[in-house]
Amino acid sequence: ITDVAGVMVTHIHPDHYGLAGRVRESSDAWIALHPADAKLIFDRYEEPTGLLERMGAMLRLLGAPPRRPLSPSARAGEPLFNQIGCAVCHTPVMSTGPSPIAALDRKPVWLFSDLLLHDMGTLGDGIAQGTANTREMRTAPLWGLRASAPYLHDGRAPTVHDAIAAHEGEGRVSRDRYLRLTPLQRQQLLDYLASN
Repeated sequence: ITDVAGVMVTHIHPDHYGLAGRVRESSDAWIALHPADAKLIFDRYEEPTGLLERMGAMLRLLGAPPRRPLSPSARAGEPLFNQIGCAVCHTPVMSTGPSPIAALDRKPVWLFSDLLLHDMGTLGDGIAQGTANTREMRTAPLWGLRASAPYLHDGRAPTVHDAIAAHEGEGRVSRDRYLRLTPLQRQQLLDYLASN
């Protein structure tokens, strides 16, 4: 189970736990559970011996959402992503560290996040949590973006364009550069993001 901005992402099927209709499924067969629902699953059912260890091992080896091949338009959008500054926070690829498990040892991960807190101004969720103040948010990973609408922490953006246009604070400069792109360039950038 991966905690992505307060949402548990897993392959557990909701019908098995009476949660049908309370989760969001994507075409990539990922299911997003609110942490309270995930707790409900683990509180309601007794764990067979070793289940959590086996589940943890399975989830550690679960691959990232697959990237699609880049279309010519998406290929043209890739340099735009870097040029307008999106990649400053949405770092396209990171590497795993050393691991005794070969499948996890120093592997590239197309996460599209620096996993750091940034002051997002009025886009912030107004919640102080840990060391983050009410304007700070961790950079949301963009992997699996094509299957995760609506967007932003509160789902207020129905499209990726709307999510980018809502960026404030440290994201304002990149947002303004995006809005100054030609319609064709914007579509190329959106096509690049849709490959994730």
